Order: sequence, then structure tokens, then C-alpha cells
Amino acid sequence: MNTILNLTQDEFSRQRETLNLIASENYPSPTTLSLLGTVWSNKYGEGYPGKRYYAGNQNTDQLETFVQQKALQVYNATDHYGVNVQVLSGSPANATVYLSILNYGDTIMSLNVANGGHISHLHPTSNWNKFFKLVNYDVKETSSNNFEIDQESFLQKLIEFKPKLVIIGFSAYPKKYEFAHLCRLAHEHGAFVLADIAHINGLVAAGLHATPFGDGVESADFVTMTTHKTFRGPRGALLFAKNSIPEYLAHHFEKLEKKPNSLIEIVNKTVFPGTSGGPHFNQIAAVGQSCLEILGEENYPDNRSFLDYSKAVIENCKVFENSLKAGGLEIISETENHLCLVKLPDSSDSLEIQRSLEKIGIITNRNGIPFDKKTPWRPSGMRFGTAALTSRGLTAQTAEALGKVISDLIFAKNSEQAQVNEVKAIVGELKWWY
Repeated sequence: MNTILNLTQDEFSRQRETLNLIASENYPSPTTLSLLGTVWSNKYGEGYPGKRYYAGNQNTDQLETFVQQKALQVYNATDHYGVNVQVLSGSPANATVYLSILNYGDTIMSLNVANGGHISHLHPTSNWNKFFKLVNYDVKETSSNNFEIDQESFLQKLIEFKPKLVIIGFSAYPKKYEFAHLCRLAHEHGAFVLADIAHINGLVAAGLHATPFGDGVESADFVTMTTHKTFRGPRGALLFAKNSIPEYLAHHFEKLEKKPNSLIEIVNKTVFPGTSGGPHFNQIAAVGQSCLEILGEENYPDNRSFLDYSKAVIENCKVFENSLKAGGLEIISETENHLCLVKLPDSSDSLEIQRSLEKIGIITNRNGIPFDKKTPWRPSGMRFGTAALTSRGLTAQTAEALGKVISDLIFAKNSEQAQVNEVKAIVGELKWWY
């Protein structure tokens, strides 16, 4: 009996037979998934195309260069950015930016993790606090249960703390970002800007969300992302950086005897030799396949364009959110993207609700809400996302039914067996591509 193979089959069945509403997960195409297990995994290739420290890299050089080109095409970024495809995941990509441009004691300004930011952007218990200072900007309540970036606080913190790096990005923020305005403010106050678009990169690629890419002060200097959320690729990451030193950042390099030619040059030297050794070419190949599917050069099994898929993700999320609201749940900041955030009844236990949902076959994650009074382990809210189920063919009608199942469970309006039956019925309507 092979325990690993048995567990793999068990996980296969679990994923197929449950409803995944985790906003940071998705289902890559079978072709993308299969590339992770190819002979690309066998090859070592320290360095970059044309300059490797091992022999036998003719094909890997072509692969890496090709995937770089396609990643830049996805975001129409070829003119102003370069991209490193060797970074392994989102948090290491962010760390690479820190190590590329910051010195000991420099200040990073990012969205408060407790109110929608991401842990890799630093938080009070982060190990990065040994090296850098943390300042948070925050959200404010603009109307009942509607929270948006507090731009006045953002500007005040820039003036007061003079951060060297400003991070624009989130993990649980249902609203859209105004990249241009925030980038301009940060640059006007001398900071580098890192846009972490791990959650919305697919929506940006589809043209359904504002982009941080571009030229000048209204664009980000670095853009990081994972490739397994709305991008619908493998577990992986991409790190884009300007292919020049923008004039508004030149003052940061005045004292250097040897000045860099570009921000991507600094990033590449930080990745190798630095944070990484040999690239994972199987992962790079799989990321490249997902880029081809976004560009329409290859197809996902449903044969929908990536734009149509992304539109469906947003529509399904809104319908699902409205269903939760109709079922009695409080919505936090009505969704404008692929995720929604709800406040649970004060008397409820979010951990127990998460476990109860999993028991009937719905996979979710409990989550804090802005200015939460409960603990991070048992917060007041839950976060839901529709990217994964939309990949399996979720329709607006089914999204509405799914929202009702969840609200009925939370308010104990139906028996557990009835809820199990409803979940099985929804699962039966969905596709399974593997």
C-alpha cells in the first residue's frame, strides 16, 4: 500500500466532490497541471538564459525566454517592464523586492493586515520587522458597512513617516484599487511602489480592473503576483519591474558608485545569486501555459475566452453575495471583484461555521472584518471567492442557490442532511476537468 498515492487519490476525490469558495484557489487546466510533472522537473539551470552554470540548458533557455515574453504580453507591459519568472511564490516575490531596494532600518508602508492587507506585506509579528520599520495605512467606513482605502491617512502617513517602499495590495478587500492616484502620491513623496496584485491579476489581465502597469508616476515600479488565483495557473509567481530607473526614483541611487541600469536588473541579481539557486522549470512551463490560455493562444477545457471567464467570476460573486444578503448576512464592502466578505451574527463562532460548512462539502475560510473586535483565530467574518467554482462552470443561478445553502446553515434553517443533498446536487451540475 502506497500511502502517498492513496492520499493523492483521496485529495483528488475531496476536490472533485466539494464546493471550493476559497478566494485564493483555482483549478488550472489539465495541460497546465500536467506540465508540473514533466521532465522539466529534472533539469538544473542556475543563472539566466544564455548564462547558465550547468550544461544541457538549450531548451530551458528557450522556455524561460518564451514564458517571459508571454507574461509581458498578458499585461501589455513589454515596453516598460521586465519580468523574473524564477520566483517561487508570492511571499518570496515580495521579499525579493524588499531585498532588492531596501536597507536596514528603512520603512515599508502597507495596508493593515487586520483590515484587508496581506501578511507578506509585514505585520507586527513578522520576522521582517527585525530589518525594516512598518507603517500601516488603513481603511475607513464611508457608509454603513462600506470600507474603502483612507486616502487622507495614506497621504498623512507618507508625509509623516517617509517610507522608502509603499505596497498597494490586499488579501481581503472587495473593492477596486485606484492604482494611478495612490502610485502618484507615493512617488511624489519619494517612495518606490510595489503593487501586489496576487488576487486580482486575472481581472487586470482581462481588462476588468485598473492596472498598475504603465509608464510614469501613476504606475508601479514593481508588480508581484501569484499565478494560482484569478490567473488560473499553477502554484507559482511572477515579479515584474521597470526596465529603467525612473527619473522620479533616481535620487535613491545617487550615492552608488556603480549605478544600475534598471529595476529589473536589481531584481534579477537579488534572485540569483541571492534568494534562489536553480529555477523550477516545470513550474515555469506551467505558468507559461496559463499565459497562453489568457492570451487565447490555447484554450481552457470550457473553450470560453479568458475575458468571458473573468466576467463570469465577477457576476457570480455579485449574485452569490446578494443571495447571502437576502439570507440575512451583513455584507462588508459590497464586492467589485472576485471575493466577498461577510459579517457573521455576533453570537456565532466563525471557526465552528467553517467546520460545519466543510462537513456538508463547502470549503471556505473565516476572516477578519475591518476593525474586528474578535480574535484572528475566531474572527467575526468569512471570506468567499468565486474564481475556482466558475472554472468548473458555476452559473449565476447556481451561485444564488449556493448562497442560500450557506445562509440557511448559518441561521439553522435546514437539516444537515438536506444541506448535504443540496451540495451534492450543485456538485453534480459542475464540471470536473481532470
